[in-house]
Amino acid sequence: KPLDYKGTEGVIELTRWFEKMESVFSISNWTSSNQVKFATCTLQDDALTWRNSYVKTTTPKEAYAMTWATLKNKMTGKYCPRGEIKKIETEMWNLKVKGND
Repeated sequence: KPLDYKGTEGVIELTRWFEKMESVFSISNWTSSNQVKFATCTLQDDALTWRNSYVKTTTPKEAYAMTWATLKNKMTGKYCPRGEIKKIETEMWNLKVKGND
């Protein structure tokens, strides 16, 4: 069962959602034209509102013609604040440095 994504879970959970979606795409042999349709069906709450707002700025046909890579980029821009990504990068670097001591 694929994970639902609400838009409030943070960078790590968004990354996990991306990975889970890609696993489902691979296992199901889904074509790229169906990937965005399926993935957006798992959006809930804030993420669903964000997606619906985007669809209103274009046409449903254009919105679903979006590639998976484009959707990932848009969602990363929306749900991965630069400060949070920087914080995680710093934490990872600190763990790596401690591991080398």
